[in-house]
Amino acid sequence: MRAFALLLLLSVADALRFGVTSARNAPDAKSSVPPTISRRALGLGVAGMLAVANSPARAIEEGLTLEDLPPKAQQAYNQYWPAIQLAGDFYVFELRELIGYPGRWDQIGALTETTNIGSAASVSKLDREFLTPMRILALSFPPDAGGEEMQEALTDFQAAMFRMSRQARTGQTTGNLADPSKKDIAALEMTWNAGASALNRFFEALNTATSTKRLVTIPANGVNYPRSKKLYTQLQKDAALCRNRGGEQLAGIWGNLMVYGTVPGVNPCGNVNLQNYFMQ
Repeated sequence: MRAFALLLLLSVADALRFGVTSARNAPDAKSSVPPTISRRALGLGVAGMLAVANSPARAIEEGLTLEDLPPKAQQAYNQYWPAIQLAGDFYVFELRELIGYPGRWDQIGALTETTNIGSAASVSKLDREFLTPMRILALSFPPDAGGEEMQEALTDFQAAMFRMSRQARTGQTTGNLADPSKKDIAALEMTWNAGASALNRFFEALNTATSTKRLVTIPANGVNYPRSKKLYTQLQKDAALCRNRGGEQLAGIWGNLMVYGTVPGVNPCGNVNLQNYFMQ
């Protein structure tokens, strides 16, 4: 970019020098047309070119693949893209559905809550399932390879989520309180869409930086989201069942012992897991 600006400057200088020389050597110097570029215009043009030359590159480099990225970026992507996609599924299949049930808005407000019991502290669901993976990815990618775009999207998404949590706590129905107005519901839906838009920008930056289309963006209001809600629901059920049975290893032992009513050849942790869920 700097070389391009320098070439433009040299071209302008040559043009001016040629124009002045031609005017002086013309048979009738008075009738010759003088150069029409004023000093002020030239100064503004030079300043503009230098500003362009010195501006930071914001576009993600075209043709970049996952293998071209630094090792830390590759490692972060391979480790966290499933968590990010699963978080996107939660955003559509669970969080969007809660908006239509004001009696359950307390669950939206709880997304940003943390608990402190003595010396033990737990992070919020928002931080654990959304912000932490997004933050690690944004910091792992170079700024000119999507990192800057991811950081901006993360900031906007976090702001939308805290605003949504605040709106839900204000309008939630407990006891004999009246239901929130249509205006309150519409405002919450608008905030949800703002969060989805920021999440989409993060997904698109990550897809572009890795030359993949692995992460699926979210349509407005979640309508016609192409991923399977049935599989998502089954994954949650099977994961809960597996946890109750002590995890995959212990559940496998109990299954072999014909405990929990399982039969040989049937996975005691269910058939939908993180290994096959993302094959849809």
